Amino acid sequence: MQKKLGFTLAATVIASAILCAPLHAVELSGDVTFTSDYAFRGISQTEEAAALQGGLSLADESGFYLSVWGSNVDFLAEGTLELDVMLGWSGAINDDWSTDVGIMRYGYPNAEIDGSNFWELYGSLSYKDLTFGLAYSDDYYANSGNFFYLYANYSYAISDAISLDLHVGQNEYDDSSASYMDWSVGLSTEVLGAGVSLSYVDTDIDGSYLADSRVIFAISKSF
Repeated sequence: MQKKLGFTLAATVIASAILCAPLHAVELSGDVTFTSDYAFRGISQTEEAAALQGGLSLADESGFYLSVWGSNVDFLAEGTLELDVMLGWSGAINDDWSTDVGIMRYGYPNAEIDGSNFWELYGSLSYKDLTFGLAYSDDYYANSGNFFYLYANYSYAISDAISLDLHVGQNEYDDSSASYMDWSVGLSTEVLGAGVSLSYVDTDIDGSYLADSRVIFAISKSF
Protein backbone atom coordinates (compact mmCIF):
# COMPACT_ATOMS: atom_id res chain seq x y z
CA MET A 1 0.00 0.00 0.00
CA GLN A 2 2.81 2.44 0.85
CA LYS A 3 4.43 1.80 -2.53
CA LYS A 4 1.18 2.56 -4.35
CA LEU A 5 0.62 5.72 -2.30
CA GLY A 6 4.16 6.87 -3.08
CA PHE A 7 3.67 6.25 -6.79
CA THR A 8 0.31 8.07 -6.78
CA LEU A 9 1.81 11.03 -4.93
CA ALA A 10 4.71 11.30 -7.40
CA ALA A 11 2.31 11.10 -10.33
CA THR A 12 0.08 13.78 -8.79
CA VAL A 13 3.02 16.14 -8.24
CA ILE A 14 4.15 15.82 -11.87
CA ALA A 15 0.64 16.24 -13.26
CA SER A 16 -0.04 19.26 -11.01
CA ALA A 17 3.19 20.95 -12.07
CA ILE A 18 2.24 20.50 -15.71
CA LEU A 19 -1.36 21.61 -15.37
CA CYS A 20 -0.49 24.63 -13.20
CA ALA A 21 2.30 25.89 -15.44
CA PRO A 22 1.88 29.42 -16.85
CA LEU A 23 0.16 29.49 -20.22
CA HIS A 24 2.42 30.04 -23.23
CA ALA A 25 2.09 29.59 -26.95
CA VAL A 26 1.09 25.98 -27.62
CA GLU A 27 2.33 24.01 -30.61
CA LEU A 28 0.68 20.91 -32.07
CA SER A 29 2.92 18.31 -33.74
CA GLY A 30 2.57 14.72 -34.77
CA ASP A 31 4.06 11.76 -36.55
CA VAL A 32 3.02 8.60 -38.35
CA THR A 33 5.19 5.48 -38.66
CA PHE A 34 5.06 2.22 -40.56
CA THR A 35 7.29 -0.49 -39.08
CA SER A 36 7.83 -4.09 -40.14
CA ASP A 37 7.56 -5.20 -36.47
CA TYR A 38 6.62 -3.37 -33.29
CA ALA A 39 9.34 -4.38 -30.82
CA PHE A 40 8.86 -2.88 -27.34
CA ARG A 41 11.90 -3.33 -25.13
CA GLY A 42 13.05 -6.08 -27.46
CA ILE A 43 9.79 -8.08 -27.53
CA SER A 44 7.43 -8.11 -30.50
CA GLN A 45 3.99 -6.67 -29.72
CA THR A 46 2.53 -7.72 -33.08
CA GLU A 47 3.43 -11.41 -33.42
CA GLU A 48 6.32 -10.26 -35.64
CA ALA A 49 3.88 -8.56 -38.04
CA ALA A 50 3.87 -4.98 -39.30
CA ALA A 51 2.45 -2.04 -37.35
CA LEU A 52 1.02 1.35 -38.19
CA GLN A 53 1.67 3.89 -35.45
CA GLY A 54 0.96 7.55 -34.85
CA GLY A 55 1.11 10.24 -32.23
CA LEU A 56 0.06 13.81 -31.45
CA SER A 57 1.69 16.18 -29.00
CA LEU A 58 0.73 19.54 -27.54
CA ALA A 59 3.73 21.44 -26.17
CA ASP A 60 4.22 24.94 -24.88
CA GLU A 61 7.38 27.00 -25.11
CA SER A 62 8.30 26.31 -21.48
CA GLY A 63 8.79 22.61 -22.30
CA PHE A 64 5.62 21.05 -20.85
CA TYR A 65 3.79 18.63 -23.14
CA LEU A 66 0.79 16.34 -23.40
CA SER A 67 1.05 13.49 -25.90
CA VAL A 68 -1.02 10.57 -27.13
CA TRP A 69 0.39 7.67 -29.13
CA GLY A 70 -1.19 4.59 -30.65
CA SER A 71 -0.28 1.38 -32.46
CA ASN A 72 -1.89 -1.83 -33.53
CA VAL A 73 -0.80 -4.81 -31.40
CA ASP A 74 -1.50 -8.53 -31.38
CA PHE A 75 -1.52 -10.33 -28.04
CA LEU A 76 -2.84 -13.71 -29.22
CA ALA A 77 -6.27 -12.23 -29.99
CA GLU A 78 -6.47 -10.58 -26.54
CA GLY A 79 -5.88 -7.04 -27.70
CA THR A 80 -5.49 -5.23 -30.99
CA LEU A 81 -4.79 -1.64 -29.93
CA GLU A 82 -2.33 0.19 -27.71
CA LEU A 83 -3.16 3.77 -26.78
CA ASP A 84 -0.73 5.66 -24.53
CA VAL A 85 -0.95 9.08 -22.85
CA MET A 86 2.05 11.09 -21.59
CA LEU A 87 2.38 14.21 -19.43
CA GLY A 88 5.87 15.58 -19.14
CA TRP A 89 8.48 18.30 -19.39
CA SER A 90 11.58 18.37 -21.57
CA GLY A 91 14.17 21.04 -22.04
CA ALA A 92 17.80 22.08 -22.24
CA ILE A 93 19.86 22.47 -19.09
CA ASN A 94 22.67 24.12 -21.03
CA ASP A 95 24.23 23.85 -24.51
CA ASP A 96 25.21 20.19 -24.00
CA TRP A 97 22.79 18.77 -21.45
CA SER A 98 19.03 18.21 -21.66
CA THR A 99 16.39 16.27 -19.76
CA ASP A 100 12.92 14.76 -20.14
CA VAL A 101 10.67 13.70 -17.22
CA GLY A 102 7.04 12.71 -16.94
CA ILE A 103 4.34 10.14 -16.33
CA MET A 104 2.87 7.76 -18.90
CA ARG A 105 -0.17 5.51 -19.02
CA TYR A 106 -0.02 2.44 -21.25
CA GLY A 107 -3.54 1.53 -22.32
CA TYR A 108 -4.95 -1.49 -24.17
CA PRO A 109 -8.66 -0.66 -24.60
CA ASN A 110 -9.82 -4.03 -25.92
CA ALA A 111 -7.45 -6.35 -24.09
CA GLU A 112 -8.84 -9.04 -21.77
CA ILE A 113 -5.59 -9.61 -19.87
CA ASP A 114 -5.93 -8.67 -16.19
CA GLY A 115 -3.69 -5.72 -15.36
CA SER A 116 -2.92 -4.87 -18.98
CA ASN A 117 -3.22 -1.12 -18.34
CA PHE A 118 -0.45 0.39 -16.21
CA TRP A 119 1.43 3.58 -15.31
CA GLU A 120 5.10 4.49 -15.50
CA LEU A 121 7.20 7.37 -14.26
CA TYR A 122 10.07 8.13 -16.63
CA GLY A 123 13.10 10.35 -16.83
CA SER A 124 16.18 10.75 -18.99
CA LEU A 125 19.33 12.83 -19.06
CA SER A 126 21.14 13.51 -22.32
CA TYR A 127 24.63 14.78 -23.01
CA LYS A 128 24.84 15.70 -26.70
CA ASP A 129 24.01 12.43 -28.51
CA LEU A 130 24.22 10.15 -25.43
CA THR A 131 21.12 9.49 -23.32
CA PHE A 132 20.66 7.63 -20.03
CA GLY A 133 17.13 6.89 -18.89
CA LEU A 134 15.06 5.22 -16.19
CA ALA A 135 11.39 4.17 -16.08
CA TYR A 136 9.54 2.83 -13.05
CA SER A 137 6.16 1.19 -12.53
CA ASP A 138 4.81 0.05 -9.17
CA ASP A 139 2.53 -2.46 -10.90
CA TYR A 140 3.80 -3.35 -14.36
CA TYR A 141 1.98 -5.15 -17.16
CA ALA A 142 -0.22 -8.12 -16.12
CA ASN A 143 0.09 -7.25 -12.41
CA SER A 144 3.77 -8.20 -12.35
CA GLY A 145 4.64 -5.79 -9.54
CA ASN A 146 7.54 -3.36 -9.32
CA PHE A 147 9.47 -2.85 -12.53
CA PHE A 148 12.52 -0.78 -13.46
CA TYR A 149 13.83 -0.12 -16.96
CA LEU A 150 17.34 1.31 -17.23
CA TYR A 151 18.66 2.15 -20.68
CA ALA A 152 21.28 4.01 -22.69
CA ASN A 153 21.04 5.32 -26.25
CA TYR A 154 23.77 6.74 -28.42
CA SER A 155 23.54 8.22 -31.90
CA TYR A 156 26.73 8.67 -33.93
CA ALA A 157 26.75 10.65 -37.19
CA ILE A 158 28.56 8.49 -39.73
CA SER A 159 28.02 11.22 -42.33
CA ASP A 160 25.81 14.25 -42.82
CA ALA A 161 22.99 11.92 -43.93
CA ILE A 162 23.41 8.66 -41.96
CA SER A 163 23.48 7.97 -38.22
CA LEU A 164 24.47 4.86 -36.30
CA ASP A 165 21.97 4.30 -33.47
CA LEU A 166 22.88 2.13 -30.47
CA HIS A 167 20.63 1.04 -27.61
CA VAL A 168 20.89 -1.20 -24.55
CA GLY A 169 18.29 -1.68 -21.83
CA GLN A 170 17.88 -3.73 -18.65
CA ASN A 171 14.37 -4.87 -17.64
CA GLU A 172 14.20 -5.54 -13.89
CA TYR A 173 11.16 -7.30 -12.39
CA ASP A 174 10.20 -8.15 -8.82
CA ASP A 175 10.63 -11.75 -9.94
CA SER A 176 14.30 -11.65 -10.91
CA SER A 177 13.91 -14.76 -13.07
CA ALA A 178 11.83 -12.67 -15.49
CA SER A 179 14.45 -9.91 -15.81
CA TYR A 180 16.22 -9.58 -19.14
CA MET A 181 18.37 -7.33 -21.33
CA ASP A 182 17.49 -5.92 -24.74
CA TRP A 183 19.68 -4.13 -27.28
CA SER A 184 19.66 -2.85 -30.84
CA VAL A 185 22.00 -1.51 -33.51
CA GLY A 186 20.60 0.51 -36.36
CA LEU A 187 21.15 2.93 -39.20
CA SER A 188 18.88 5.90 -39.83
CA THR A 189 18.62 8.56 -42.51
CA GLU A 190 16.13 10.87 -44.19
CA VAL A 191 14.66 10.32 -47.64
CA LEU A 192 12.34 12.89 -49.26
CA GLY A 193 11.52 14.36 -45.86
CA ALA A 194 10.74 11.01 -44.22
CA GLY A 195 12.81 9.22 -41.59
CA VAL A 196 14.01 5.77 -42.62
CA SER A 197 15.69 3.25 -40.31
CA LEU A 198 16.96 -0.33 -40.37
CA SER A 199 17.67 -1.95 -37.00
CA TYR A 200 18.89 -5.25 -35.60
CA VAL A 201 17.00 -5.96 -32.35
CA ASP A 202 17.70 -8.74 -29.83
CA THR A 203 17.33 -9.84 -26.18
CA ASP A 204 18.94 -12.43 -23.92
CA ILE A 205 15.60 -14.25 -23.46
CA ASP A 206 15.76 -17.92 -24.42
CA GLY A 207 12.91 -19.94 -25.88
CA SER A 208 10.59 -17.17 -27.07
CA TYR A 209 10.23 -16.39 -30.76
CA LEU A 210 8.79 -12.98 -29.85
CA ALA A 211 12.12 -12.03 -28.25
CA ASP A 212 14.43 -13.56 -30.87
CA SER A 213 16.79 -11.46 -32.93
CA ARG A 214 15.25 -9.71 -35.92
CA VAL A 215 15.83 -6.92 -38.42
CA ILE A 216 13.20 -4.19 -38.42
CA PHE A 217 12.56 -1.61 -41.13
CA ALA A 218 10.65 1.58 -40.33
CA ILE A 219 9.64 4.72 -42.17
CA SER A 220 8.16 7.75 -40.43
CA LYS A 221 6.91 11.23 -41.23
CA SER A 222 6.61 14.13 -38.81
CA PHE A 223 4.28 17.07 -39.24
